[in-house]
Amino acid sequence: MDSFRLSRIYAQGWNTAHGLSSEEREGLEPGGAAARNPYAGEPERSRWSEGFAKALGK
Repeated sequence: MDSFRLSRIYAQGWNTAHGLSSEEREGLEPGGAAARNPYAGEPERSRWSEGFAKALGK
């Protein structure tokens, strides 16, 4: 997997988190990010999750 593709996957996670309303962010259940993650395999799944979490300030 090349680093450019992984950076795009990170950005997808980031953008998904930024697309949530404030109510959706507040009501995000533990594991809620995992349910939104479209990737099943590694390292894609971890990169998407990292982008999502960073966008939420975690």
